[in-house]
Amino acid sequence: MRKLYLYLLAIVFILSAGSEAVAQKKMGRYYKNLLYEADIYYTQGDYYYASELYSEISKVAPQDPEVLGRLGICYFHLPPYKDESKRFLELAVKYDDTEAKYFLAKDRIGEYKFFDALDLIFDYETDADRMKSVAEIEHLKSSAQRAIEMVQSPLSVTVKNLGKTVNSKHHDYAPVWDFAKNTLYFTSRRKLNATSEKDISEQFDENIFILDLESSAKVIKAAPSPLNTDRNDAAVAATPNGEELIIYRTSKDGYSGDLFVSKMDHYEWSEPAKLDQSINSKHQEASASYEGSNDQVLYFSSDREGGFGGKDIYVSRKLPNGKWGKPENLGQGINTPFDEDAPFVDVNGDLYFASQGHSTMGGYDIFVSKNVADGTDAPRNMGYPINTPGDDIFFTINESGTKAYFSSERVGGYGLQDLYQIDFDENHTIILKGQLSAEKEDIHSNALITLLNEENGNVEGLFQTRSGSSEFVLALNTNQKYTMLVEVSGYESVERSIYYGAELDGLKEVEEVVTLSKNPK
Repeated sequence: MRKLYLYLLAIVFILSAGSEAVAQKKMGRYYKNLLYEADIYYTQGDYYYASELYSEISKVAPQDPEVLGRLGICYFHLPPYKDESKRFLELAVKYDDTEAKYFLAKDRIGEYKFFDALDLIFDYETDADRMKSVAEIEHLKSSAQRAIEMVQSPLSVTVKNLGKTVNSKHHDYAPVWDFAKNTLYFTSRRKLNATSEKDISEQFDENIFILDLESSAKVIKAAPSPLNTDRNDAAVAATPNGEELIIYRTSKDGYSGDLFVSKMDHYEWSEPAKLDQSINSKHQEASASYEGSNDQVLYFSSDREGGFGGKDIYVSRKLPNGKWGKPENLGQGINTPFDEDAPFVDVNGDLYFASQGHSTMGGYDIFVSKNVADGTDAPRNMGYPINTPGDDIFFTINESGTKAYFSSERVGGYGLQDLYQIDFDENHTIILKGQLSAEKEDIHSNALITLLNEENGNVEGLFQTRSGSSEFVLALNTNQKYTMLVEVSGYESVERSIYYGAELDGLKEVEEVVTLSKNPK
């Protein structure tokens, strides 16, 4: 323990050396001590407590780059403070803080401003005092470059938000489809009842909710006791007959957690029982899936020791005595030095999972590996717009392969992560290939094209053009009214209504030309 304490003090000294040189000249003893304490919390990853202190310090050092940068980075790791993170990161970059450039680049990728993100990354990698490794920088750079390519080749699928009666301003995620009852279990960070309290990340604890997919009203209800408790509870898998539900529940420390199983008994769920020690460990096991219709094989994620890095996906088979056998790591074909999570195996034996380490366009992307049992198929990115620059995770698909549900933290949602439905129906999807035009001149600035759903105002598409290019691509649905907004520096904004009727079902592509006018001087 003493060695760990001394190590943390050494890291704090290194991190705070630069900020103290600038900030402490303007601070009294009280704020110097505050800065020292904030740096300790920051180093330990206690971002909420660190943010409280950095916020106070920023009042007396409003232009200190590292204080602003660390405050922005703290907020970046606290989901409810997303907007505040962006504001402070932009201020910190303005005053030339190094680490803020890396995190602002991640934010810009999430906003589809990929070329702006690349500028920040190129600037960051030349800074001698940067903290991120070459591998981390290259991974982020590759994500931005890959995102540029993927948004130009959208899939012919329909991705729909489940709406405000299901989703909230909080995290709503991890859909578990009970095919037998056509019911969707999901996890939410919304307030459950009057006794709900927020944790260190300023979020309510996780609880399980239920959506009847047969009901057109989309009314949700909280899962009954004993599925929900005063700890974090999340549904992660259901048996093919819907009679057993695997849930994740945190330990008393609030971080590590285990997998439990609850059984339906006379229309009531039994008290969840912890799965075998071969599945659960002292580390975190937070997601799982049975192998299609076979409840004798279980895939799950774990950050236990001996993996390839971060969370890995494992498989365990039930023994004749009813116990789960020793888990096998799926190997480096599936697992990477980054996180792999949320496995789902369909009736064909195809493994769907989320990864931060394969060829992603930012955050978690959903991948599929065909016939995972024989280990011959390399994971394939599911493509845009299923995947986006945000976190796309917890994919589940029906037997016919025509409909799926997943959770995503993308532009245009109602809160943080939302629940979405995918319809694999090419006949109702049209790819719009657009061209920007300006009289007697080329357009040299990056343009941002936003596609808005006229019915609910949600953002359903974004595209940033390459500098010097005037082409853009958007995926739309027939029988849906949109507003397209085009914004380019130096030109007047253009709003255009877009609608393609059902008579165009089956048409693959359409073309649109948008003419820009110079801003009057």
